Amino acid sequence: MSKKHFRFLGSIVSLITISFLIVSCLSNIELEDEVRAKENQAQIVAFFSKAGINPTALSNGSYFGVTKSNSSGELASRGDSIIVHYELANLLTGQVLDSTNRKTNEPLIYRYGFLNPIFGQIMTSIREGEQAVMGIPGTAQSFSGLPAYTPLKVTIKSLKIRSQNDLINEYINQKGYKVTETLADGLRYIRLVDGTGNAATSGQVMYLKYLGRFTNGKIFDGNVAKTDSFQVTAGGTSTVIGFQLGVEKMKVGEKAVVIFPSTIGYGEKGSGSIPGFTPLVFELNMTKIK
Repeated sequence: MSKKHFRFLGSIVSLITISFLIVSCLSNIELEDEVRAKENQAQIVAFFSKAGINPTALSNGSYFGVTKSNSSGELASRGDSIIVHYELANLLTGQVLDSTNRKTNEPLIYRYGFLNPIFGQIMTSIREGEQAVMGIPGTAQSFSGLPAYTPLKVTIKSLKIRSQNDLINEYINQKGYKVTETLADGLRYIRLVDGTGNAATSGQVMYLKYLGRFTNGKIFDGNVAKTDSFQVTAGGTSTVIGFQLGVEKMKVGEKAVVIFPSTIGYGEKGSGSIPGFTPLVFELNMTKIK
């Protein structure tokens, strides 16, 4: 056999050896991850056992246990507002890593089904008013106070679930408004000052001063500080349905508040600074109809 063939065979053997080493290394890495996962599971189960809690397993390897139950509380539905106080800690040492109470004492508020915080999966299983503890397996990534492959402890300290209807009713109660009319699609019409004459007929142009708010009171739009008026054509489709329905009820000089859910607003997707599934409040003043 020639030296050329020896060199060829040597190259093949080298390649096979390298491939074997790569496969072996990958197998070792996979095995190590599996070992770490089993260790994490044992650590989490031991934590719950010591706390006297019978935990429920989740599909991602996490476990949770309800520490304060509320069987009459509602479960979250897509688009509901989740208002939660939580604490994140090293499950093994108890060191607190983050908490809604440590900084501003303000809760985390998010739309269910649109934001998925690290403890998001537990929200499918716990009810409003309940408290819970969750153990989440660690990862290869380390964080300050949480070394790699160290399980995370999540404590849900308080949980409120608010549908759009809840948010609308709470806003009305907070403002002390008396609802003049509630439409089948959920729009609330609140007349503050009576107008004169008739409401606009199809094709007439209505001139308005308006202010748009979220139910937390934050202003997102308006023309009150401007000299011009906002124009809406009766029977038209240039604005969202809820706004259109509200202004078409008004007479000249009338002041009113209309509040409506996202089904007749900006829907699931939202628009610009308006998130999906957001009820809206409009303070309206009808200045002219032509």
